[in-house]
Amino acid sequence: MTNWTARAKAHFCKTWAGGTAKTDERGVLSVSSVGVVSIFENRVLAQDLMDAAMRRCDEFNDSEKARQEMREQILELPPELRQDLLDHFNGKPPPTFN
Repeated sequence: MTNWTARAKAHFCKTWAGGTAKTDERGVLSVSSVGVVSIFENRVLAQDLMDAAMRRCDEFNDSEKARQEMREQILELPPELRQDLLDHFNGKPPPTFN
């Protein structure tokens, strides 16, 4: 009985040896790595936002019911609005447009 590496070597020796198409090497990140970074950044932003919201609840001595409502509202918030709300909770003034 042969092991899997010997079988793989035998298989690939029988395949076409013409090579592959030239790889585009312009330094662009792959879609998968961009997706992973995006997921990580969104998760960090969501956690930062939730932490800021709970600090705000602490400031107002909110009840557990009010805190739960805040959590639910944050989870319903579209991702593109999360940074603005986080900035608001952190006291950052809104951008000015001239």
